[in-house]
Amino acid sequence: MSVQQLIDTDRAFNDMAQREGTGKAFIAYSAEDPVMIRPGSMPLLGRSAFVESFSKVTGSALSWEPLKAEIAESQDLGYTFGRYTLREGGEIKGHGVYVSIWKRQSDGSWKFVLDGGGTTPEPVTI
Repeated sequence: MSVQQLIDTDRAFNDMAQREGTGKAFIAYSAEDPVMIRPGSMPLLGRSAFVESFSKVTGSALSWEPLKAEIAESQDLGYTFGRYTLREGGEIKGHGVYVSIWKRQSDGSWKFVLDGGGTTPEPVTI
């Protein structure tokens, strides 16, 4: 398993969010027992909390791009780090950075087990 495959998974995750909506993508790419850290809010813990929260999300207001990834020597855990843009009604409302921790599933696919991020005062350029 290569780092590029993990970056490609994160990009596919974003592509699905743009095509089918952020909520549907977060449900599809989350592992069975995910955690989401949300600044200023309680974390989302577990599959049912994800489905309940993200089923209410419509549109594709969030877009992101992975900038770095690493995979553990064991080949079963990895992370992606990147930047995101938040839009409302087509207008940019915020920028930030995120980190997703991914776990390789029994079928060889990657699903995130933990996701979180924070806002930045301006777009991140790396």
